[in-house]
Amino acid sequence: MNNAIGNKHKSRNSNSRFSFTRVFNNLDKLQDLMVLACGIGLVFKMMIILVDIFVGLRSGMDVKELTAQALFILILVELFRLLAVYLKYHRIFVGVAVEVTVVSILREIIVEGIIHMDAMLVFAICAFLVVLGGLMLVSHKVEGSIEH
Repeated sequence: MNNAIGNKHKSRNSNSRFSFTRVFNNLDKLQDLMVLACGIGLVFKMMIILVDIFVGLRSGMDVKELTAQALFILILVELFRLLAVYLKYHRIFVGVAVEVTVVSILREIIVEGIIHMDAMLVFAICAFLVVLGGLMLVSHKVEGSIEH
C-alpha cells in the first residue's frame, strides 16, 4: 500500500505542469531560436556589405573604406562560425572567440593605420595579441583533447 502511494506521488510530480526540467528545456530551445535568428541576421548583414563593396568598387570608393568593409565581413563570418559551433555543441569554443577578437583588432589597426597610433597603444595592442595567441594555443590543446 505504501508503494502505491509513493508511485502515485512520483507520477504526479513528473506530470506536473511546472517542472524545472521542462522550463529549462524550453528556455534552451528559445535560446537556440535566438542564436539562429542572430545567424540569419548576420548573413543578411554580410549580403548588404557585399553589395556596398561592389557598388563602392564601381563608384571609386576609397581603398581604406573597402578594406575596412572586407575585414568587417571576415569578422561577421567568424561570428557566424561561433554561432554555428554553439548551435552544434551548445558551448562556446574559446579558440573561435579568440580568432574573432584577433580579426577585430587587426581590422581596427588596418583601418586606423598603425603609423597614426601612439607608441604605447601599439605596445598595448602587441601585448594583447601575444596574450590572445597564448590563449589560442592553450585552447586548441585543451579543446582538441576534449574532441578526441
